[in-house]
Amino acid sequence: MTTSLLLTNGYIHSISEPYANALNADNGVVAWLGSDEAGERLVAATVTGPVHTKDLRGTLVTPAFIDGFSKTDIKPGDTRSMFSSMIPGDNRVYYASLNADPSDADGQFIASAQLDQLPEVMGSIKPPTQLMIQSDSSDHLDYVLEALSQQNNAALMRSRHRILANHTMSPEQISKLVTLHASITIVPAHVGSTPQILAPAASLISAGVHVALGTGEWSGSMWELVTALIENEDTDERISTRAAFNTVSRDAVRVLPNRIAQANMAAGQIAVGAPANLNVWQADQLGVQAPDVRAAHWSTDKRAGTALLPILSSTDEPPRFQFSIRNGQMV
Repeated sequence: MTTSLLLTNGYIHSISEPYANALNADNGVVAWLGSDEAGERLVAATVTGPVHTKDLRGTLVTPAFIDGFSKTDIKPGDTRSMFSSMIPGDNRVYYASLNADPSDADGQFIASAQLDQLPEVMGSIKPPTQLMIQSDSSDHLDYVLEALSQQNNAALMRSRHRILANHTMSPEQISKLVTLHASITIVPAHVGSTPQILAPAASLISAGVHVALGTGEWSGSMWELVTALIENEDTDERISTRAAFNTVSRDAVRVLPNRIAQANMAAGQIAVGAPANLNVWQADQLGVQAPDVRAAHWSTDKRAGTALLPILSSTDEPPRFQFSIRNGQMV
Protein backbone atom coordinates (compact mmCIF):
# COMPACT_ATOMS: atom_id res chain seq x y z
CA MET A 1 0.00 0.00 0.00
CA THR A 2 1.37 3.41 -0.99
CA THR A 3 1.67 6.13 1.61
CA SER A 4 -0.41 9.28 1.25
CA LEU A 5 1.73 12.41 1.60
CA LEU A 6 0.57 15.58 3.34
CA LEU A 7 2.77 18.66 3.03
CA THR A 8 1.99 21.54 5.40
CA ASN A 9 3.25 25.02 6.34
CA GLY A 10 4.75 25.91 2.98
CA TYR A 11 4.29 27.98 -0.13
CA ILE A 12 2.67 25.97 -2.93
CA HIS A 13 3.26 27.38 -6.40
CA SER A 14 -0.19 26.66 -7.80
CA ILE A 15 -1.85 28.92 -10.35
CA SER A 16 -5.24 27.34 -9.57
CA GLU A 17 -4.84 27.66 -5.77
CA PRO A 18 -2.43 30.55 -5.11
CA TYR A 19 -3.35 30.74 -1.40
CA ALA A 20 -2.53 27.08 -0.70
CA ASN A 21 0.07 26.28 1.94
CA ALA A 22 -0.73 22.56 2.19
CA LEU A 23 -0.87 19.75 -0.36
CA ASN A 24 -1.98 16.14 -0.27
CA ALA A 25 -0.52 13.70 -2.80
CA ASP A 26 -2.20 10.31 -3.12
CA ASN A 27 -1.90 7.55 -5.73
CA GLY A 28 0.79 9.49 -7.57
CA VAL A 29 -1.27 12.66 -8.16
CA VAL A 30 -2.10 15.87 -6.35
CA ALA A 31 -5.31 15.00 -4.50
CA TRP A 32 -5.97 18.27 -2.69
CA LEU A 33 -4.66 21.83 -2.17
CA GLY A 34 -5.59 24.30 0.56
CA SER A 35 -4.90 25.39 4.13
CA ASP A 36 -3.06 23.42 6.80
CA GLU A 37 -6.12 22.98 9.01
CA ALA A 38 -8.42 21.88 6.20
CA GLY A 39 -5.80 19.49 4.87
CA GLU A 40 -5.35 17.70 8.15
CA ARG A 41 -9.12 17.29 8.55
CA LEU A 42 -9.63 16.15 4.96
CA VAL A 43 -6.82 13.59 5.03
CA ALA A 44 -8.03 12.22 8.36
CA ALA A 45 -11.54 11.83 6.95
CA THR A 46 -10.75 10.42 3.50
CA VAL A 47 -7.44 8.54 3.57
CA THR A 48 -7.70 4.98 4.84
CA GLY A 49 -4.04 3.96 4.52
CA PRO A 50 -0.84 5.33 6.06
CA VAL A 51 -0.18 9.08 5.88
CA HIS A 52 3.22 10.75 6.00
CA THR A 53 2.99 14.37 7.12
CA LYS A 54 5.88 16.70 6.30
CA ASP A 55 6.23 20.21 7.78
CA LEU A 56 7.74 22.33 5.00
CA ARG A 57 8.83 25.07 7.43
CA GLY A 58 8.10 27.86 4.97
CA THR A 59 9.84 26.35 1.95
CA LEU A 60 8.52 26.58 -1.61
CA VAL A 61 6.95 23.71 -3.58
CA THR A 62 7.06 23.94 -7.39
CA PRO A 63 6.37 21.50 -10.21
CA ALA A 64 9.44 19.48 -11.16
CA PHE A 65 11.36 20.97 -14.06
CA ILE A 66 10.66 19.71 -17.58
CA ASP A 67 13.80 20.13 -19.67
CA GLY A 68 13.27 21.14 -23.32
CA PHE A 69 16.50 19.51 -24.54
CA SER A 70 19.32 17.84 -22.65
CA LYS A 71 22.50 15.91 -23.32
CA THR A 72 22.77 14.78 -19.69
CA ASP A 73 20.84 11.97 -18.04
CA ILE A 74 18.52 12.26 -15.03
CA LYS A 75 20.30 11.21 -11.84
CA PRO A 76 18.91 10.39 -8.37
CA GLY A 77 17.73 13.63 -6.74
CA ASP A 78 17.52 15.40 -10.10
CA THR A 79 15.21 18.44 -10.18
CA ARG A 80 13.90 17.36 -13.61
CA SER A 81 11.13 14.82 -14.09
CA MET A 82 11.22 14.72 -17.91
CA PHE A 83 13.44 15.91 -20.74
CA SER A 84 13.85 15.76 -24.51
CA SER A 85 16.90 13.86 -25.70
CA MET A 86 18.65 12.28 -28.67
CA ILE A 87 19.33 9.18 -26.55
CA PRO A 88 16.55 6.67 -25.81
CA GLY A 89 15.68 5.83 -22.21
CA ASP A 90 13.31 6.48 -19.35
CA ASN A 91 11.80 9.84 -18.35
CA ARG A 92 12.45 11.37 -21.74
CA VAL A 93 11.06 12.21 -25.14
CA TYR A 94 13.39 10.56 -27.64
CA TYR A 95 14.28 12.19 -30.96
CA ALA A 96 16.18 9.87 -33.28
CA SER A 97 19.01 11.32 -35.35
CA LEU A 98 18.83 10.93 -39.12
CA ASN A 99 21.16 7.90 -39.10
CA ALA A 100 19.29 6.12 -36.27
CA ASP A 101 16.33 3.74 -36.41
CA PRO A 102 13.24 5.96 -35.98
CA SER A 103 10.82 3.11 -35.22
CA ASP A 104 10.93 3.55 -31.43
CA ALA A 105 11.46 7.31 -31.48
CA ASP A 106 8.97 10.01 -30.51
CA GLY A 107 10.31 12.35 -33.17
CA GLN A 108 13.30 12.99 -35.42
CA PHE A 109 16.29 15.28 -34.84
CA ILE A 110 18.01 17.18 -37.64
CA ALA A 111 21.29 18.87 -36.73
CA SER A 112 22.28 22.18 -38.26
CA ALA A 113 24.97 20.42 -40.29
CA GLN A 114 22.23 18.28 -41.88
CA LEU A 115 19.91 21.10 -42.97
CA ASP A 116 20.60 20.34 -46.62
CA GLN A 117 18.66 17.09 -46.06
CA LEU A 118 15.66 18.85 -44.51
CA PRO A 119 13.65 19.35 -47.75
CA GLU A 120 13.95 15.63 -48.53
CA VAL A 121 12.92 14.72 -44.98
CA MET A 122 9.94 17.07 -45.15
CA GLY A 123 8.84 15.37 -48.33
CA SER A 124 9.03 11.89 -46.85
CA ILE A 125 7.61 12.17 -43.31
CA LYS A 126 3.93 11.97 -42.54
CA PRO A 127 2.10 13.80 -39.77
CA PRO A 128 1.99 13.69 -36.84
CA THR A 129 5.76 12.95 -36.94
CA GLN A 130 7.48 15.87 -35.24
CA LEU A 131 10.90 17.18 -36.21
CA MET A 132 13.30 18.92 -33.85
CA ILE A 133 15.49 21.03 -36.12
CA GLN A 134 18.66 22.77 -35.00
CA SER A 135 19.16 26.34 -36.23
CA ASP A 136 22.41 28.18 -35.48
CA SER A 137 21.75 31.48 -37.25
CA SER A 138 19.11 33.70 -38.76
CA ASP A 139 20.05 32.38 -42.21
CA HIS A 140 19.54 28.83 -40.96
CA LEU A 141 16.12 29.80 -39.68
CA ASP A 142 15.11 31.23 -43.06
CA TYR A 143 16.08 27.92 -44.66
CA VAL A 144 14.15 25.92 -42.03
CA LEU A 145 11.03 28.02 -42.39
CA GLU A 146 11.09 27.66 -46.16
CA ALA A 147 11.45 23.88 -45.84
CA LEU A 148 8.60 23.64 -43.32
CA SER A 149 6.39 25.44 -45.81
CA GLN A 150 6.44 22.25 -47.91
CA GLN A 151 3.80 20.78 -45.59
CA ASN A 152 0.23 22.01 -45.80
CA ASN A 153 -1.41 23.79 -42.87
CA ALA A 154 -3.30 20.74 -41.60
CA ALA A 155 -0.12 18.66 -41.51
CA LEU A 156 1.81 21.43 -39.77
CA MET A 157 -0.89 21.72 -37.11
CA ARG A 158 -0.66 17.99 -36.41
CA SER A 159 3.15 17.84 -36.39
CA ARG A 160 3.93 21.13 -34.59
CA HIS A 161 7.63 20.98 -35.42
CA ARG A 162 10.22 22.25 -32.92
CA ILE A 163 13.19 24.46 -33.75
CA LEU A 164 16.22 24.41 -31.47
CA ALA A 165 17.59 27.96 -31.60
CA ASN A 166 19.35 30.61 -29.54
CA HIS A 167 19.95 33.46 -31.96
CA THR A 168 18.32 36.69 -33.07
CA MET A 169 15.11 36.50 -35.11
CA SER A 170 13.34 39.10 -37.20
CA PRO A 171 9.68 40.04 -36.72
CA GLU A 172 9.01 38.42 -40.10
CA GLN A 173 10.57 35.15 -38.97
CA ILE A 174 8.57 35.18 -35.73
CA SER A 175 5.38 35.80 -37.70
CA LYS A 176 6.26 32.88 -39.98
CA LEU A 177 6.79 30.61 -36.96
CA VAL A 178 3.22 31.36 -35.89
CA THR A 179 1.87 30.62 -39.39
CA LEU A 180 3.76 27.32 -39.52
CA HIS A 181 2.67 26.25 -36.00
CA ALA A 182 6.31 25.77 -35.00
CA SER A 183 7.76 26.20 -31.52
CA ILE A 184 11.18 27.35 -30.30
CA THR A 185 13.34 25.51 -27.77
CA ILE A 186 16.13 27.73 -26.45
CA VAL A 187 19.37 26.16 -25.23
CA PRO A 188 21.49 28.96 -23.76
CA ALA A 189 25.06 29.59 -24.81
CA HIS A 190 27.69 29.73 -22.07
CA VAL A 191 30.05 32.63 -21.53
CA GLY A 192 32.41 31.09 -19.02
CA SER A 193 30.03 29.69 -16.43
CA THR A 194 27.25 32.17 -17.25
CA PRO A 195 24.30 31.11 -19.45
CA GLN A 196 23.40 33.59 -22.19
CA ILE A 197 20.08 33.99 -23.99
CA LEU A 198 20.17 35.54 -27.47
CA ALA A 199 16.77 34.41 -28.74
CA PRO A 200 13.98 37.05 -28.49
CA ALA A 201 11.89 35.23 -25.87
CA ALA A 202 9.54 38.13 -25.12
CA SER A 203 8.73 38.73 -28.79
CA LEU A 204 8.18 35.03 -29.42
CA ILE A 205 5.86 34.59 -26.45
CA SER A 206 3.88 37.75 -27.16
CA ALA A 207 3.37 36.59 -30.77
CA GLY A 208 1.96 33.27 -29.56
CA VAL A 209 4.95 31.01 -30.23
CA HIS A 210 5.40 28.29 -27.61
CA VAL A 211 8.85 28.58 -26.03
CA ALA A 212 10.66 25.89 -24.04
CA LEU A 213 14.05 26.13 -22.34
CA GLY A 214 16.63 23.35 -22.49
CA THR A 215 19.83 22.68 -20.58
CA GLY A 216 21.92 21.15 -23.37
CA GLU A 217 25.18 20.28 -21.60
CA TRP A 218 24.44 22.56 -18.64
CA SER A 219 24.78 20.80 -15.29
CA GLY A 220 24.20 23.74 -12.96
CA SER A 221 20.93 24.90 -11.43
CA MET A 222 18.08 25.33 -13.89
CA TRP A 223 17.13 28.45 -11.93
CA GLU A 224 20.24 30.05 -13.44
CA LEU A 225 18.87 29.39 -16.93
CA VAL A 226 15.52 30.86 -15.90
CA THR A 227 17.40 33.90 -14.56
CA ALA A 228 19.15 34.32 -17.93
CA LEU A 229 15.72 34.70 -19.57
CA ILE A 230 14.74 37.33 -17.00
CA GLU A 231 18.01 39.24 -17.42
CA ASN A 232 18.30 39.13 -21.21
CA GLU A 233 20.91 41.66 -22.35
CA ASP A 234 18.24 43.11 -24.64
CA THR A 235 15.96 44.73 -22.08
CA ASP A 236 13.04 44.63 -24.53
CA GLU A 237 13.28 40.83 -24.56
CA ARG A 238 13.17 40.29 -20.80
CA ILE A 239 10.22 38.35 -19.44
CA SER A 240 8.69 37.90 -16.00
CA THR A 241 9.76 35.13 -13.65
CA ARG A 242 6.41 33.44 -14.15
CA ALA A 243 6.77 33.44 -17.96
CA ALA A 244 10.35 32.21 -17.66
CA PHE A 245 9.33 29.43 -15.27
CA ASN A 246 6.61 28.37 -17.71
CA THR A 247 9.34 27.56 -20.27
CA VAL A 248 10.60 24.79 -17.96
CA SER A 249 7.18 23.62 -16.80
CA ARG A 250 3.82 24.00 -18.57
CA ASP A 251 5.10 25.29 -21.91
CA ALA A 252 7.79 22.60 -21.99
CA VAL A 253 4.92 20.11 -22.24
CA ARG A 254 3.10 22.01 -24.98
CA VAL A 255 6.04 21.81 -27.42
CA LEU A 256 6.17 18.00 -27.27
CA PRO A 257 4.73 15.72 -29.96
CA ASN A 258 0.93 15.77 -29.91
CA ARG A 259 0.51 12.26 -28.51
CA ILE A 260 2.90 12.92 -25.62
CA ALA A 261 1.62 16.43 -24.93
CA GLN A 262 -1.94 15.15 -24.72
CA ALA A 263 -0.95 12.30 -22.40
CA ASN A 264 0.92 14.73 -20.12
CA MET A 265 -1.44 17.69 -20.33
CA ALA A 266 -1.56 18.09 -16.54
CA ALA A 267 2.22 17.89 -16.07
CA GLY A 268 4.33 20.92 -15.23
CA GLN A 269 1.80 22.42 -12.84
CA ILE A 270 0.40 21.91 -9.36
CA ALA A 271 -3.33 21.32 -9.57
CA VAL A 272 -5.75 18.67 -8.38
CA GLY A 273 -5.29 15.62 -10.60
CA ALA A 274 -1.83 16.69 -11.83
CA PRO A 275 1.09 14.27 -11.45
CA ALA A 276 2.69 14.70 -8.02
CA ASN A 277 6.17 15.38 -9.43
CA LEU A 278 7.41 18.24 -7.30
CA ASN A 279 10.52 20.01 -6.04
CA VAL A 280 10.94 21.70 -2.67
CA TRP A 281 13.18 24.77 -2.39
CA GLN A 282 14.58 27.14 0.19
CA ALA A 283 14.47 30.66 -1.26
CA ASP A 284 15.54 33.87 0.45
CA GLN A 285 12.63 35.87 -0.97
CA LEU A 286 9.42 35.06 -2.81
CA GLY A 287 7.37 37.45 -4.88
CA VAL A 288 6.14 38.43 -8.33
CA GLN A 289 9.08 39.68 -10.36
CA ALA A 290 8.74 42.25 -13.13
CA PRO A 291 10.37 41.54 -16.52
CA ASP A 292 12.97 44.29 -15.99
CA VAL A 293 15.18 43.55 -12.97
CA ARG A 294 15.57 47.31 -12.46
CA ALA A 295 11.84 47.65 -11.86
CA ALA A 296 10.26 47.35 -8.44
CA HIS A 297 9.31 43.89 -7.23
CA TRP A 298 5.66 43.87 -6.31
CA SER A 299 3.06 41.62 -4.67
CA THR A 300 5.55 39.92 -2.35
CA ASP A 301 2.62 39.22 -0.04
CA LYS A 302 0.90 35.89 -0.62
CA ARG A 303 -2.46 37.59 -0.05
CA ALA A 304 -2.07 39.32 -3.44
CA GLY A 305 -3.58 36.19 -5.00
CA THR A 306 -0.71 35.38 -7.36
CA ALA A 307 1.32 32.18 -7.07
CA LEU A 308 4.75 33.18 -5.80
CA LEU A 309 8.18 32.28 -7.16
CA PRO A 310 11.70 33.07 -5.98
CA ILE A 311 13.08 36.54 -6.67
CA LEU A 312 15.94 35.69 -9.01
CA SER A 313 19.15 37.55 -9.81
CA SER A 314 22.46 36.52 -11.33
CA THR A 315 24.19 38.35 -8.48
CA ASP A 316 22.58 36.09 -5.85
CA GLU A 317 22.66 32.37 -5.20
CA PRO A 318 19.79 30.45 -6.83
CA PRO A 319 17.14 28.76 -4.63
CA ARG A 320 18.55 25.85 -2.65
CA PHE A 321 17.14 22.43 -3.49
CA GLN A 322 15.75 20.56 -0.46
CA PHE A 323 14.17 17.37 -1.79
CA SER A 324 12.03 16.04 -4.59
CA ILE A 325 8.70 14.22 -4.73
CA ARG A 326 8.12 11.80 -7.58
CA ASN A 327 4.82 10.04 -8.15
CA GLY A 328 3.64 11.32 -4.78
CA GLN A 329 6.55 9.90 -2.77
CA MET A 330 9.44 11.77 -1.18
CA VAL A 331 12.76 10.91 -2.83
